[in-house]
Amino acid sequence: MNKSQMLQDMILNEICSGRWKPGDPIPSRNQLCRKYKCSRNTVERAVSSLKQRGVLISNQGGSTRVSQHSGRQNAAGPSDLFVVSGTLHEHSEREIRELFFPDLESSINVRAIRETDLLRHMDIVSRPGAAMIWVTPAVDSLWFMAHLERADVPQLLINRNYLHYNFAGTDSSASIRKGMEWLRGVAGPECALVSGCADLARPYLAERLIAFYETAAVLNMSLRPEHIQVMPVLDLPAQVSEIGNRLFASGHTPAGIVVLDSRITVSLVTLGHTYGKTPGRDYCLLTYDFLPELCKYDGIGMLRQQNEKLYLESQRWLLDGYAEKRLPFHSAIPAELITAAPEETVSETPSLC
Repeated sequence: MNKSQMLQDMILNEICSGRWKPGDPIPSRNQLCRKYKCSRNTVERAVSSLKQRGVLISNQGGSTRVSQHSGRQNAAGPSDLFVVSGTLHEHSEREIRELFFPDLESSINVRAIRETDLLRHMDIVSRPGAAMIWVTPAVDSLWFMAHLERADVPQLLINRNYLHYNFAGTDSSASIRKGMEWLRGVAGPECALVSGCADLARPYLAERLIAFYETAAVLNMSLRPEHIQVMPVLDLPAQVSEIGNRLFASGHTPAGIVVLDSRITVSLVTLGHTYGKTPGRDYCLLTYDFLPELCKYDGIGMLRQQNEKLYLESQRWLLDGYAEKRLPFHSAIPAELITAAPEETVSETPSLC
């Protein structure tokens, strides 16, 4: 967060606390410099930004005052949009704005906050006019969400479906159904399952596992008990070695393999080569998520999550009035099934688990 944004937050806190009331003149530029120990340029940038957003107003030659509408920001929709993520802080706020909202009007201030830093920003994100987008939030953040809900802050979750909160995410059920229909068509009904267990760090695996078993029943897939390899991933190399031994060295390699945890996929395919087993020739494999290094193999299908569409759904949530009117918003988008190397195998769009 740069100095101008920090000063904007301080000025907004003065207004939201009632110390600066609608219609009141704010301190002079020099007074603001002394009060907040910042440069004149920083003050000018902060005041100019708040004037563009309608928080402050000034007449030519007159003093700068608090807008008469500044205390009713919620009625006019969000004025500050916070994107909370464990990874997107690595991108500049301009990049995040272009990623989520390329057509968003400049009157809405888009900000990025690291999920682990959210506690020290709670006074900022809880004030009137704020809205929140959570990108793959951890289960631990549910209490933050409850606090923001009580503060009447609109929230949207990306690729997580917790409790009653609004979300835009990948449709695991439709995605796995599409992938397993392809797998059954190329490999027949015999199928193995490889996955880590769902836990607090990877709650999405629960949805995928449920969708797999439901789809396997509908498609009448053949599942041998020894081919069901679902376990907590604690020692990846050792566990992949054990899984590979059961699938590739048992004398009967399953014709189809479904991997729901992408941490395992590349190592498993590599290990298969040590047993002389090649995708497309000895077995076919379906994996959840897109892994560019596997594009060179035949017989591999990948479920690529359509992150760009999820980001655009965030724009629809904000611009179509769902956030402003507190309307329910639930959007589920199926993953794209990739069975051959696409023209562009590496995407610059940040991945979502």
